[in-house]
Amino acid sequence: MSHDSTPAPLDAERIVSRRSVTAAAAWTVPVVAVAVATPSAAASTIDVGAFQLNGTCGTLGLGLLSTGFDLTAGPTALPTGTTIVVVGGGLANIGVLTTSGSLAAVNVVNPTTRSIVLTAPLAAGATLALRTTINVSLGWSLSASVTVPTGYTATGAKAAATTSGTLVLCNAS
Repeated sequence: MSHDSTPAPLDAERIVSRRSVTAAAAWTVPVVAVAVATPSAAASTIDVGAFQLNGTCGTLGLGLLSTGFDLTAGPTALPTGTTIVVVGGGLANIGVLTTSGSLAAVNVVNPTTRSIVLTAPLAAGATLALRTTINVSLGWSLSASVTVPTGYTATGAKAAATTSGTLVLCNAS
């Protein structure tokens, strides 16, 4: 077995000085800190604020009622992909749900459920009307709820509403 007895190089002969290693180490800490912080910054959410979903009632006569919901954007536009689900109770079918403008697609989930998805942003302060015409019956209800897409929040929003009625009355909230 051999033993290498070559002496270590003197400080002046070193290829990489202690000073350059120390400087590199000092710069590594902030770079690592920025790299670690980046995912949390990228995952931050956008607050669309206090949008409002409200029930509406109106009569058409001849035993027909126009009912539905008004979705009003808050201080920030509601993004594409925002979803409103409307569910009916006490009805065999909630009918044809229509929307004002061309900002949303209405999907029939089943005879008493509709899923409405914004296909374009609803501008700040703008209102999207959702309406259906139903035959007045003994005790019916419609409930709706709004969900914003992943990456968004809605601080202070009124994201649920109902309408309900009987033969002569309609209540909305």
